[in-house]
Amino acid sequence: METEVKQYGATFKLDYGLVYWNSRLEHEHIRLISLFKKGDVVCDMFCGIGPFAIPAAQKGCFVYSNDLNPHSINYLKINMGINKVDQFVKAYNMDAREFMKQIVMVPPGEDKMEHPVDTGKEEHNRDFAPENKFVNDANGNNEKFLDDSTKSTSAVSKRRAEISSEECSGTDGESFEGKRKGNKRIRGGLNIESACKPWEHFDHVIMNLPASAVHFLDVFNGLIQKKYWKGDLPWIHCYCFIRASESNETLLAVAEKALNAKIEEPVFHRIRDVAPNKAMFCLSFRLPQECYKEDNQ
Repeated sequence: METEVKQYGATFKLDYGLVYWNSRLEHEHIRLISLFKKGDVVCDMFCGIGPFAIPAAQKGCFVYSNDLNPHSINYLKINMGINKVDQFVKAYNMDAREFMKQIVMVPPGEDKMEHPVDTGKEEHNRDFAPENKFVNDANGNNEKFLDDSTKSTSAVSKRRAEISSEECSGTDGESFEGKRKGNKRIRGGLNIESACKPWEHFDHVIMNLPASAVHFLDVFNGLIQKKYWKGDLPWIHCYCFIRASESNETLLAVAEKALNAKIEEPVFHRIRDVAPNKAMFCLSFRLPQECYKEDNQ
């Protein structure tokens, strides 16, 4: 049976018998999207009906959204239309690993172009390195939060933000409440296809499949071709469960094994308890340099 739910100024149509929806994750959706900037490019590997993709698009982000469940993608497309963000979102229905491989595939012709080395990398890292902020969460855990300035400053990303600012209506990125009326369709033909080259840059990857997402991290080992990439490597936001008998270090070891690389400055955010001895977390980190695919590989 179809129903509609509303969250943070967005409307979602769904059928509980066909797709997954959890209203208790609303605050987490808002928290993560607050880290994104207008013009950011986001890859959502397990998107469902769009609880991250739709509000991110309302904020002015470009979102590549994938889910293996065809019903989820059907409702995602419906919700893109309802919320008038279909030009910001591109939907895929495939295996998550194959999805990531496909969006970074260099189109014919692009591989013959000259791609100079990005000499501004050091400057990017200096200007936009996350500030380490520590607060105690409701459970008394010492938790480090990402600063809101964790986006790449590559010329490509800057231009995307400028284009969005010039041509998008009602997406100031400050609040999700009451944005549906102002979030008009983009004028002038700007869309995700014309604005983005994901083989050159994307800013964030969302992996919202806590039971197994950490095991999908292996796809990033050698995924991004260094000779085409511009700016900083993306932030990965991997959702997971941690049992009482486990620790942050336990999960980190699993993630690093999948990546075959060391994760620097991981950020653990505790979301909620899902059972007496199990909690849901989000592990966020910048993709390590070791994950690049070198020119000779």
